Amino acid sequence: MKQWETGVDIAIRKAMEAGEFDNLPGEGQPIDLSIDPYAPADMQLAFKIMKQNGIAPDWIVQGKTLKGAHKAYKTSKNVAVWFDALEKLGEDAAKLNKEIVAFNLKLPTGFTHQPLINMERAIERLGAV
Repeated sequence: MKQWETGVDIAIRKAMEAGEFDNLPGEGQPIDLSIDPYAPADMQLAFKIMKQNGIAPDWIVQGKTLKGAHKAYKTSKNVAVWFDALEKLGEDAAKLNKEIVAFNLKLPTGFTHQPLINMERAIERLGAV
C-alpha cells in the first residue's frame, strides 16, 4: 500500500480487486453526452433542437464575439503603443523620483520638499478626463 492513498482510494482498489466493477450496464459503451446535466430541465428540449439545427444560444455567440474583440483589442497597435508609452512614463517617473529624493535630502530644515510622482494616481487622473 502506498502512503499517499486515502481511504477512498483503498476502498475503490479493494472493490476493483473483488470484481465489483465488472459487468456493469453500459460497460464498453460510449457515454451519452446528449443530455446536459447543467441545463435547466425546462430548457433541455430547446437546447437539443438548437444543437440539431446548428444554432447556439445567444450568450455563447456573444461570448465568442467578445472573446474575439478582446483578443483583437489586446493585439491592437494602439494598445501596444499605449502600453509602451506607459512603460516609458513609468521609467521616466522612477528616474525623476530618484532625482527628487536626492534634492529633498539636500534641502535645509524648514524648506518644503518636492512631492514624488505617483504613477497610479496620474493614470487615474487620465482616466477621469
